[in-house]
Amino acid sequence: MSAQSSRTPSRARQAAPRKPAAAGGGGAPKGGGKGGGRRGGGAGAAAAAERLLWSKRAWALLLGLALLRLALNALGLIPVHFDEAQYWAYGREMAFGHYSKPPLVGWLILASTSVLGDTAFALRFFAPLAHLAVGAGVFLTARRLFDARTGFWAALLYSAAPGVSISAGLMTTDPVMMAGWALALYALVRAMEVEPGPKMPEPWGWWALVGLGVGLGMLAKYTAIALPLGLIGYVLFSREAPLAPSRRRGAGLAAGVALLVLSPNLAWNAAHGFVTITHLGENAEVGRGGLVHPEKLAEFLGAQFGVIGPVAFLAVLAALVTLPLDPARRGDWRERLLAWSAAPLLAAMCVQAFLSQANANWAAPAYVGGSILAARWLLARPWGELAGKVQAGVGIAAVVVVFALGGVYDLWGRDLPRFADPFKKMRNGGPFCEAALSAMEGEGAQVLLSNDRRRLSECLFEGGMDFKDVAVWDPDGTPSNHFEFRSRLEPGDDRLMLLAVESAEQGEEIAARFAWALPVGEGAFATHSDRSVTYVLWAVEGFEGY
Repeated sequence: MSAQSSRTPSRARQAAPRKPAAAGGGGAPKGGGKGGGRRGGGAGAAAAAERLLWSKRAWALLLGLALLRLALNALGLIPVHFDEAQYWAYGREMAFGHYSKPPLVGWLILASTSVLGDTAFALRFFAPLAHLAVGAGVFLTARRLFDARTGFWAALLYSAAPGVSISAGLMTTDPVMMAGWALALYALVRAMEVEPGPKMPEPWGWWALVGLGVGLGMLAKYTAIALPLGLIGYVLFSREAPLAPSRRRGAGLAAGVALLVLSPNLAWNAAHGFVTITHLGENAEVGRGGLVHPEKLAEFLGAQFGVIGPVAFLAVLAALVTLPLDPARRGDWRERLLAWSAAPLLAAMCVQAFLSQANANWAAPAYVGGSILAARWLLARPWGELAGKVQAGVGIAAVVVVFALGGVYDLWGRDLPRFADPFKKMRNGGPFCEAALSAMEGEGAQVLLSNDRRRLSECLFEGGMDFKDVAVWDPDGTPSNHFEFRSRLEPGDDRLMLLAVESAEQGEEIAARFAWALPVGEGAFATHSDRSVTYVLWAVEGFEGY
């Protein structure tokens, strides 16, 4: 996929990326950026000034949002989610893999908490920075493909999305994985720009960066595999001729680097029966509760309005649907490349939702390239910038409402009804773990035992414990999460344990399986005016089996 070029006399100007040479010639594709053709020095200076202006605006937007999100995280308005707590525990293991996730997010959490302490702010330190990296990748890629104005609006569509702002307040696998995705996409564009020849060798460094981005993305979350799969679709169904030999070697180098980066996790999986692959298959749950679920598809599509924002989502759909109908755009390799980076994953998640269910965030990586497509489509219309401003307004309003409600419920939540609390499902862990950890210390117990991995995750973080310090009740013996894989309560375990559950009946049932058991506490705590959670505590010793 080498390229033919449209030259400009000014190096300061952004030339339009050249059409892959595998197509057999031709100049820059129609509908391209501002480059191409000769212009006078005055026009070139004006274009350079415009590029600089939009670039400054983009960097101010991205850096300002990152600092704002770090400041919001420092307020501590969002309780720690049990997934975040579990990733924190993953980091303390320093393993190359875990039952359901690869290890990169745990390593990043270990790095930030080692420096900043085991606080919620330190736990989430890299979340806003990862979204900064994604936004930067969106801007740089769009600027390279089209122009700086398109790059600014693409970065705004992505960064102002309500789901992105909320995600920046939680340390999950998505932003880290998407940062690798954005790096790979930008590096691919840089590699495809170069026209190899006697005086211009294949850009091996950019191809290596493609592999590094894909490998790091997969080391955070396996969904990153969707990017190279989509690019294979671009190659197979492209209008261009087959890849030139040097391009094939470049793609091979990228694949090799990606496999090298991912190899520690692959080795870990091989040593543990590829449990993560099994878990991914279980997550699909195709056919669960019937063959098709149109209501789940509608729910998934509706949730995308919150993930990427209503303006951006509609623009992404419009850009993808109209691309095959517009000959000029259909002949533009840049738009096709972006479409192949976004559409396959979005379509796959729609099918997954229709056949079973799909979480709203599963399609999020599609909006890396999708945001650029959306900006390109919007800016071709006279009201495009106004639509971008609406996207920003919706994002600002959503953040203000969510964090304002979070602050109100943080202060007065126990006196308020549960329905308006944006973090209602994350308020059980604090008081539950406070009761359990206090009783554990009072009884001198060595292990915290529960039948709920969510509470165990939260207590691991709150108590600064490791997986060896907890045990999970797992009577069926088939692991379905990392606690059952790593910390299953096994017959013959004679350590003194503090059993903490939310139901008196469950407590009695589990305690009956020990040689010695003593109830040490029970009670209830209010999370909201209309919601309370009970807890039951036992000291137990000498597990006799399930």
